[in-house]
Amino acid sequence: MRPVPAIDATADIAATARGSQGRTGAIYAWYVAVFLTLAATISIIDRQILALMIGPVKRDLGVSDTLMGLLGGLAFTLFYTLLTWPMARLADRGSRRNIIGLGIFFWSLATISCGLAATYGELFAARMIVGVGEATLYPAALSLLSDYFDRSRLPLAIGIFSTASFVGIGLANILGGMIIQYLAGSPSLALPLFGVVRSWQAMFIIVGLPGILVSMLALTVREPPRTGRAQAVGSTAGQPPMAALSFFRQRFVFLAFIFGSLIALAIHAWAFFFWIVELMVRQHTVSRALIGMSFGSCALVFGTLGSITGGIISSRMMRNGRADATLRLTLVIALVLIPIGTITPLMAGFWPTLLMVGAQLFLMGWPAGLLTAALQLVVPNEFRGRIVALYFIVVNFVSFSCGPFFAGFLSDHVFGNSGLGATLSLMAAMLYPLAAFLIWRCLPHFQRALAAAEVWQKPPVRAGER
Repeated sequence: MRPVPAIDATADIAATARGSQGRTGAIYAWYVAVFLTLAATISIIDRQILALMIGPVKRDLGVSDTLMGLLGGLAFTLFYTLLTWPMARLADRGSRRNIIGLGIFFWSLATISCGLAATYGELFAARMIVGVGEATLYPAALSLLSDYFDRSRLPLAIGIFSTASFVGIGLANILGGMIIQYLAGSPSLALPLFGVVRSWQAMFIIVGLPGILVSMLALTVREPPRTGRAQAVGSTAGQPPMAALSFFRQRFVFLAFIFGSLIALAIHAWAFFFWIVELMVRQHTVSRALIGMSFGSCALVFGTLGSITGGIISSRMMRNGRADATLRLTLVIALVLIPIGTITPLMAGFWPTLLMVGAQLFLMGWPAGLLTAALQLVVPNEFRGRIVALYFIVVNFVSFSCGPFFAGFLSDHVFGNSGLGATLSLMAAMLYPLAAFLIWRCLPHFQRALAAAEVWQKPPVRAGER
């Protein structure tokens, strides 16, 4: 791999502005990227806040680690997966702005409803409804970004968008830790309009309310012209739905390798995100509130920094002629994560463990944005929503459903209640080598797909420049 030049995020963003037909259009494109990142952050907070409250929910509802794993995974992914494809078809045809705004509003109401659940079944059902709303976001958002940014800037834009996972997890734990600390002496409290609720129920209500306001901001987003259409060069790709399936079948090997690597990475990631706070509570004599705020700060800082750094380096390498930079960087990161992911859950001492968690989060921030950008680079506009849908159907259903559940199951039935560390270590030792192998095998197929995409790739026309 050729040497990577010095990194300058400010220069990269400024270059985007210089490369556009007008400064206003470039600034607005970054505004859209920030709004979409905010929406995704809200979705992650609403999805992940449960991870901070595993102990209190287990205590009040009388359930096991295995059932909590199902609540954190399958309950969310079931309808999330079923609805992603139809939502993606809407995103490929209709107003992506409207789809996103309505989705934020709906899943925020569903999060609030989690705070009204009094039994495990009711909470499971409410979590399923949260998944219905969140199915609207990612296909429409990534399709929008692909029309606002050219090929060399897209990895950086998606890298920023991908920081939402870590910003959301970070804020969920920081704010959740502060709320837990505030409510430490009050197992229940009275909320206006909602009455008397348990502290963990109050948490769902508190984090769900801001999304109602964020949904209104979707009205400030303009629909850009759709660019990079295969139909523009005489293809029949714009004829749904069989043309999309035909396109994906022609690239089956490429998709199988890249989705396989994403599944391996994501299973461990979502097991780690869901159980790491509970692991540290059980292994270290530190309060849940302090652990939540400490882990949240690490996710917010190191995870976000990793996502942006990966996007910047990838964009710079692509401008220097390394078109396959997204996959090459992901391969390196997967190899580095093998020892770090294996060692971190087994460490003794709270602060040394937290330091290693920060390093692991920084590295985990790279692959999601890079591999998502790789998919967008080789798929024409007509199918971008549906390739994201396929990604969520195949990758997210397996990873969200299996990651938290398998970790909880192994903890209950193999290693025992004190074996979460061994569980996460074993998963890292198995999944990261598998991901690295699949990415390595995917590289030549990705290079051929990039060459084929040159036929229909065109520079975007940004909103505000029509």
